[in-house]
Amino acid sequence: MTAEWRVKPKPNVIKWTLRENICSDFYTECWNMNRSTTGEISEQNHSVPQICPLQLQLGDSLFISSEPSFQSYGMNLVNVSKEEFINCPKAAFLQKQLNFVCQTRGLHQVDPNWLGVGTHYFAELHKRGPLLCNMGLRLNITVKQQFCQRSPNAPFCSGHGKCLSHVWDKAYNCHCFSQYSGRFCQNFDICSTKPCHNNASCIEVSELSRDSYKCTCPPKFSGKNCTEIVGQCQPHVCFNGNCSNVTPNTFLCECDKGFK
Repeated sequence: MTAEWRVKPKPNVIKWTLRENICSDFYTECWNMNRSTTGEISEQNHSVPQICPLQLQLGDSLFISSEPSFQSYGMNLVNVSKEEFINCPKAAFLQKQLNFVCQTRGLHQVDPNWLGVGTHYFAELHKRGPLLCNMGLRLNITVKQQFCQRSPNAPFCSGHGKCLSHVWDKAYNCHCFSQYSGRFCQNFDICSTKPCHNNASCIEVSELSRDSYKCTCPPKFSGKNCTEIVGQCQPHVCFNGNCSNVTPNTFLCECDKGFK
């Protein structure tokens, strides 16, 4: 599962409810992924009942939609550690860790201060009523930044790639188009166009221009792209085409249509 960086921030709404979007293993149930491909099978918090995790871009906003049936209990959303997320919060929390305590319906915005770069854990703080955290009322959110621009006004990936992030990546990075490389896809790989012929090897010698390569020709071939044959034109040397001398030491076969 891969996402591309959006230019504009996006508001995101999470339903704080046990009626939908609850999963026990968010790789297989929420993201339809094979956990064995991530290398994180041992992560305990991947197999606890929870609201499907959310991945945000830095600058995105988050709103919690309160469940009307919780109105008599209040919605006590608290910022917790990873361990408290797994085991559910039990001790008293400082007021500054509470995101909001409310008994009203509607949307409630999470303070942007809780949405810095990194992974954040939120859970229902039990005060009265059922133990809702153990049933799945907990949410982990990963906020990512992008490293796809050489400067703030530069095009993403130099215009030669896409700014992408997989679900297990910690940030957005450039994935370059064919023939480009580098952190910002700023390098053009001329050798990927295979300019050298007749099994010659290609060596990139400079990044200053697109014509910055050198072909190491095998025996009997010469020229910039190793297309010239060492020697001079002889009768019938070109089977289906015309022979032309390029230099005193090399010649080319100019093939008839349909031959190469």
